[in-house]
Amino acid sequence: MRKYILGLGVILSVAAFLPAQQVNPFLVPERANSRINASVQIAKLLKDMGYNRIAVVYMETSDLCALFSASLVASLKTLGVEAYYVKGGEGLEERLKLLQPFHVYMAYFGERPHEEVQSQFNQDLKRVLKYQEKPSLVLQPSLLGLGFVSGILADETLSYSLENHPMLSFVFEEGRAKPARVVIKDFEVKVSVQEPKAPQKQQPSRQRRR
Repeated sequence: MRKYILGLGVILSVAAFLPAQQVNPFLVPERANSRINASVQIAKLLKDMGYNRIAVVYMETSDLCALFSASLVASLKTLGVEAYYVKGGEGLEERLKLLQPFHVYMAYFGERPHEEVQSQFNQDLKRVLKYQEKPSLVLQPSLLGLGFVSGILADETLSYSLENHPMLSFVFEEGRAKPARVVIKDFEVKVSVQEPKAPQKQQPSRQRRR
């Protein structure tokens, strides 16, 4: 119930900024709730894997990506993870320089045409790599599943810059998220899906008898 209230609040907050005549049909609960549920699962996995100080960068022309990012940041903060909501596009490298994140989550796809997604994804990846710290990358599951990561290979300069750069994504199997390590090497994308580790249960403390 708490997660549902959080998700509904995020939807209403984003929709409030859209004029009535331009309401995005992808933001209705029937379509948006699955993204919110995915963001909650991903946030928990990132927390369990030790990720912290994450900049969640969203595709600047996608309302659905903005919604997902807001939900992911809210979920991460609820779990005690330092996270920031960051708009993609021009000036991205400067925004990252101010925040100094250790990791950058690329929230791209949403409701936009594939050509637009690939173009903005590639451009913003170049901006992220200009950020002096060169953080590890976390990629939206759609970027991996729909071939946008492979689309990077068409840009030889970008492919070379990302060779052996640490990247993480996720795959969903039967509604359950699993982490997937992504490596670009020799102009090929190699993916290794991992089983998420179950969190260790704390043993109850024993009181000494006096």
